[in-house]
Amino acid sequence: MTNLEHERAALLAIHAQDRAAHFQTNVEMLAEHQADDFIYVGNGEIAHISRPEFIETFTRSFKRATYFEWDDLEPPIVQVSDDATLAWMIVRNRVRRKQIQNDGSELERNFIYAGIMTYAKQKGKWMRVANVSTFAESE
Repeated sequence: MTNLEHERAALLAIHAQDRAAHFQTNVEMLAEHQADDFIYVGNGEIAHISRPEFIETFTRSFKRATYFEWDDLEPPIVQVSDDATLAWMIVRNRVRRKQIQNDGSELERNFIYAGIMTYAKQKGKWMRVANVSTFAESE
């Protein structure tokens, strides 16, 4: 019998790892649970993103970046299928970061992220397979 609470805890551990990866600007840590084919929905578009494209995007995003906040504004909502092969997590985070631009200037961004991440169990490991993201200006 599948222990759904154990699976839920594993997904929350991935969420905590993602938070740590942002503060450490560690692309490898962030990519550990990234599927080879990933669907991203945002800004009215649907995109298929390969694992190498994901790594390239976050390598740029993390370059000379510092995170001050990447914090849950409310507890994540996690649902796991009865057979523990599919799951989703809805989160709402406040993000505050700065990044040194190529010209040496600093770009600071403050925003609220809310989205749903979909996971599939692949070879016994939870992998991110799809995400729908929304962003709003931070108060």
